[in-house]
Amino acid sequence: MFERRMIIVGGKGGVGRTTVSAALAIALASRGRRVLLAHARCERCNPQLSQLLGCPIVDERIRPASDNLWVVNMNPQAAIREMGMMVLRFRAVYRIVLENRIVRSFLRAVPALDDYSMIGKAWYHTTECDSSGMPRYETVIFDGPATGHLISMLRIPQVILDAVPEGPLTTDARKARALLSDPDAARLLIVTLAEEMPFSEAMDLYRAATTELQIACEQLVVNQLYPEDRRASLHVGQLEAFCRESSTDDDLQELCSATRLMRRRRAINERYLSLLEEQIPLSQLRLPHLFTPQLDRKALEPLVERFVAQLEQVA
Repeated sequence: MFERRMIIVGGKGGVGRTTVSAALAIALASRGRRVLLAHARCERCNPQLSQLLGCPIVDERIRPASDNLWVVNMNPQAAIREMGMMVLRFRAVYRIVLENRIVRSFLRAVPALDDYSMIGKAWYHTTECDSSGMPRYETVIFDGPATGHLISMLRIPQVILDAVPEGPLTTDARKARALLSDPDAARLLIVTLAEEMPFSEAMDLYRAATTELQIACEQLVVNQLYPEDRRASLHVGQLEAFCRESSTDDDLQELCSATRLMRRRRAINERYLSLLEEQIPLSQLRLPHLFTPQLDRKALEPLVERFVAQLEQVA
């Protein structure tokens, strides 16, 4: 993972892709890797992104978040504008061409241009160099959309190569496709929960990646696992018996209710952890559920530590 130029983070909505992306980015940056964390249209998560990274603002501009770590929240309009500037070179020419009403109407009709602009932007930053000729970012972490949308997005470079006449668009699409299909350069990190629907979508994403997309998978991150405390489980029966005898104690009843819930959730986790091991032949990184009222940079530390420990073990 430490050597990848691009890491794509995917999974079902609600499994914590952005949280995992942020923890991985911080872990890589802490080991000296220059990292760009690129989010795909994360409109509703801007405050969360700022809190997770401990930086004042996250928007369409690339901004420093901490030592060795930069962040950008991509959107199609800004990405298309950047692409236009790179192709047309001069702002005056860009305004004449791409801000023309007729041209803009035509661009809106091009299927999947919005999605291609973002995957293309993420690819471009893997090739970007500084004034000394060194890579500006050694790793780009692409925090993609939910499973179905991500699969469609990752198809686009090949669709362009199959359907568009040779030209600037196909040149970049070919380079992007070459990067995505190179297992030494790019990998997919699948994030899931040990629950039914996330498990199903993790299977769909793994199949798509290893068949039609031909993108290598790094590993499976199983997020938000409920704690396993075998010592506490030995006393659950005694606690529940005591609760039945003290039925008028509301605080004690709430404690019993919470204990039962934790046991049920952990049982579900255990079942789907076994299924994930059987069905998806990838190494697993298991991350704990963070019981915190506010998910900020400090609360993220247990996940960062897991990634740092994994990177150190590999090194």
